[in-house]
Amino acid sequence: MSNCFKYLRYFFWTYLLFTSSVSFAQTTELIIDIDEEYQTIDNFGASDCWSFQIVGGWYTPNKEKIADLLFSTESGIGLSAWRFNIGAGKENNRITHPWRSVETFEIAEGVYDWTRQAEETWFLHAAKERGVDQFIAFVNSPTARMNRSGYTNCDDGLGLTNLKDGYEGQFATYLVDILKHFKDDENIEFTHISPVNEPQWEWNNSNQEGNRASNEDIKNIVLALYGELVEKDINTEISIGESGDIPSWYNFANNISNEYGEEYGNYIHAFCNDTSINNKISKVLSGHSYWSDLIVSELVQDRIEFKARLINYFNQGWKYWQTEYCQLEGPYNEGGWGRDLTMTTALNVARVIHFDLTILNANAWQWWTAMSPEDYKDGLLYTDYLKNGLQSIIESKILWTLGNYSKFIRPGSKRIKCNGAADKYSVMASAYKDETNDKLIVVMINVTEEERDFAFSIACIDSNFTFTSFITSDNEDDDLREDITFSVNDGITIPAKSVVTLVGNLGIINSIGQTEINPVSPKLYSNYPNPFNPETLISYYLPKTSKISLEVFDSLGRKVKTLVNDVKSEGNHSIKFHPKELSSGLYFTRLNSENFFDTIKMIYIK
Repeated sequence: MSNCFKYLRYFFWTYLLFTSSVSFAQTTELIIDIDEEYQTIDNFGASDCWSFQIVGGWYTPNKEKIADLLFSTESGIGLSAWRFNIGAGKENNRITHPWRSVETFEIAEGVYDWTRQAEETWFLHAAKERGVDQFIAFVNSPTARMNRSGYTNCDDGLGLTNLKDGYEGQFATYLVDILKHFKDDENIEFTHISPVNEPQWEWNNSNQEGNRASNEDIKNIVLALYGELVEKDINTEISIGESGDIPSWYNFANNISNEYGEEYGNYIHAFCNDTSINNKISKVLSGHSYWSDLIVSELVQDRIEFKARLINYFNQGWKYWQTEYCQLEGPYNEGGWGRDLTMTTALNVARVIHFDLTILNANAWQWWTAMSPEDYKDGLLYTDYLKNGLQSIIESKILWTLGNYSKFIRPGSKRIKCNGAADKYSVMASAYKDETNDKLIVVMINVTEEERDFAFSIACIDSNFTFTSFITSDNEDDDLREDITFSVNDGITIPAKSVVTLVGNLGIINSIGQTEINPVSPKLYSNYPNPFNPETLISYYLPKTSKISLEVFDSLGRKVKTLVNDVKSEGNHSIKFHPKELSSGLYFTRLNSENFFDTIKMIYIK
């Protein structure tokens, strides 16, 4: 009997252990607040450098397929911005790679051949035809005739910058003439022009175009370029500084600064605080996320440190755009060599996108080169044309993973509060509502080898609210594959090694563009605008006819205004608040209805 008892006890505890692991698998709650807003998303994009000088000459059906994959919201990933590289001139003596230098429009000073870069221009038009309306022109180097070295990259020790002394005006004229040509003759208007690229690197004898520039060199270029833009009535904004890494925004690049005896780096202070140029450049700070992906250190820590320095500038109206990234380093310092079409690199990229958006509040996120011929982790699309001459178009999971963001988070969308998944080793999630507040979008990244279960807590949204999921994974068909529609009451399982975008319809839109989601209890919406001067609009929703009060309090809790004290009918209501008799500062509006109250913060700037 004793042996029998031991066996029974063994099977009993084994059964309990097994059933517990199955029945009580951990479910994580994702908490979303659609009224707590962060940055507005301007775009997701990529560049044509340098591959499109080649693929732009391919057969039209192949070019159309590439354009659809990149720009179409129906059959592709719906990029909303496109970066056009203004070539500095083909250079075969020093730059031996056939794809890493580009024709220049310039024949001589002030003389141009507009038939050049026709291949890249084709894709500008293809992007516009598919709905892209944000175009950024960027420069890796001035033309060889303007440079000290006589080439489109630098020589060791030859000048703080390769641009010859006194050539800032010629360089500015050259750039603005190109912008004007595209505006007048091609009907393509560039929103931004970036005249320097990664200026803290030396670019000595490198196998691609490149030009260093000290902070003073950049300022001189900005002053000349701004004057030329104004004179020729071109509205393109000047975008700087295209820092090659994150720390150079707040630290000096000491090696090159010491070598040349001038300041390179510390770009926030150098540009934002300099009154000679800070009103002449775009309020967009453009930088690259290279060398920022080591998971044990840089990935989060560098961004937290950068964000601490950005906050004051965000409050002054500056934005941050991440304008160039591919995997050079990797989360475990594995580097960038070896083309990877799988989710391994795609998940590494998704992790960088997530933290750029959620820590740095990036308003835009742009990939490096949209198509690559290399055995490297640098392409959204790949081709083997360089090896075999065949016009191959090879899709990567990086492409579709970027699409989990770019296809659904359209320009004007706002990132909103999303708590419960921010583990760089497990699952990360971020949430957005579209420009019209009609859609709720959640992007979830599961980097683990196991599926993960999630429940949802979304304030003031009915439990019958539904999401539709779109999945990118290593499964062959999972390229933004539309999967299931489910109720938030049921939750969802996120597959292993996947990126999943959830899209739900919030409801109808009221007169000021705020969301009416048929809440089950009264709701006080964020005032608009906020901060405000001289007045703001306060809106609220009542699920039934109720006696309410709407009151304003100062930061010390003293009531300063009663806006409403009456019976109001079911539905949406709005009232303007004009606090002309009050001083600047923080105020609170409180909605009281029976046993319910709701409060919002308002900032009045007199």
